[in-house]
Formats: sequence, C-alpha cells, structure tokens
Amino acid sequence: MRKQLILGSFLLSLALLSWLFWPTLPPAPPLIELTGRTMGTTYAIRYAGPAGRQARDQAGVDSVLLSVNQSLSTYIPTSTISRINASTDVGVPLPIDVHFRTVYLASTAVYQDTDGAFNPAVGPLVEAWGFGPERRQTMSQARVDSLRALVRFEAFQLTADSLHLTKSVAGAHLDFSAIAKGYGVDEVGRYLKASGIEAYFVEIGGEVVVRGAHPAGRPWRVGIDRPIEDAVERQLQAVIELERGGLATSGNYRNFYWLDGQKFAHTIDPATGYPARNSLLSVSILAADCMTADAYATAAMVMG
Repeated sequence: MRKQLILGSFLLSLALLSWLFWPTLPPAPPLIELTGRTMGTTYAIRYAGPAGRQARDQAGVDSVLLSVNQSLSTYIPTSTISRINASTDVGVPLPIDVHFRTVYLASTAVYQDTDGAFNPAVGPLVEAWGFGPERRQTMSQARVDSLRALVRFEAFQLTADSLHLTKSVAGAHLDFSAIAKGYGVDEVGRYLKASGIEAYFVEIGGEVVVRGAHPAGRPWRVGIDRPIEDAVERQLQAVIELERGGLATSGNYRNFYWLDGQKFAHTIDPATGYPARNSLLSVSILAADCMTADAYATAAMVMG
C-alpha cells in the first residue's frame, strides 16, 4: 500500500510539473478586417496579423486598387482604357501599363476559348444600352447593327514589345468590367502575400479570392446570394468552403432596368447586340484565380 501511495504521489507531482513547464502556444493573431469602396461597389478583406498594421495595410490596399482603376476603369477619363477608347488613330501604337496588358492577354484567352461569348470589345453596346459611363441611347435594330460592326476584339493588337496597343477600327471600344473586379481581387491578394500574409480573404462586389485557412483553423466560407430581384434582405443560395482559389458570380437580377414591359440586364450578348436573354439568373464559377472565374462567369451568362 505504501509503495502505491508513493507511486501515486510521484505521478501526481510529475503531472503538475509537466503542466507548469509545458510550453504554451502563443495566442492566435487577431482577425483584421479592412473595408472600403472601389469600382462602384464595396470591398472587404480579412486576414490574421499582428496588431498595429491595419492602417498600413489599408493604405496599401487602396493604393493597389487606385492603380488598377487608373488602368481599367471606363469611368475615369484619364485611365489607360479610356485613352485607348477615345483615340481614333488607326495603327498608331498607344501606350499601355502592366495591369492593362495582363487583363488584355487573359481576355484574349477566354475570348478564344468561349468562341467570342466573352468579348471586351462589346464596349460600344454596353454604353449604348446604358450600362456604362455614357447616357443610354434610343436603340433600334439599325442602331444595334451599326454598333455590332464595331464589336471586334481582333481590332486591338499588342505591338511586338508588348508595351503598346494598336486599333484597326477607329470607333472600337474596350470594356473590361466583366474581368476587372476579379483582377483587382487577385492584385490585392498578391499585395497581401508580398506583405507576409499567408492566409487571407479578399472580396470586391461579391468576387472572392482566398488563400490558406481561416484563423479559426477552418476553410473560409463564402456565401452565394440567392438570385432574387429587388430583395430587401440578403438570402443565401449556398455557402462554399474554400482554402485556395477564386470564386466569381455573375447575374442578371441586380443590374437591370425595365423599358416598355421588357427587362434589359447588363450582360450583353456580342452575337446579337442585345442584352442576353436566357433562363439563367446567376452563375458562379470556381477557378485558380478570381480574374479567370470572373470572365468565365460572364461568358456563361451569355451562353445560357
């Protein structure tokens, strides 16, 4: 009995010593959230990081998004894309930047892969139907046909040095709105990674890219809205768990208007020149990056 008591006391003492000197894990860094407005919508960024870096990261993210907008926004008259659209010089090399070149090359690949369902040269029609910076025009079949003659993505070509773009049709316009948000999401993700952040969630207007796990040790959860027109409160169709990659949703249930009893949504079919008409209300695409997901989501809405 005495040996058992001694052994029991020894084991209890050992357990107490182990508890006292066992190395404790450092507390998980707090979840930081950055929010703001860009590209006509809102953004939200979440990641784990040490306290005190939020202001610096906010400024860095806003700087990245400003740079992307100065390249790709048709709402900024001095942007790279606006200067190219305004030019009527045929065959003259027009300077471009790295954002523009990256998105142009990605757009070319998706354009070819979807047989033109995704076509950034649809810009003249987007504006005429009232979904761009210009005022909506009075549309007729003759007007649609005349604008369709300008919808030629092949009219834009990179020069040999890849630093300039030429136009072969003076009135041709580009519109990267169906891919620019996804690219902006990816650029913010690249900025965070370069800043030493290994796990993050980036969302701009519903377009998302994630990397790594949530600080709670689970995947990031991304809600996909139920496509309900004029919904008062947000309702979810599904929740997707992601640890890497991009998710983009395109739909015809938010950006639209009614005219003479007909619904006109913002997704323009380059083949017809009219807003796409099919049974789809919403499409969500998963891809390795958000830019690719964004472009294919639009292509899917066009193809039906």
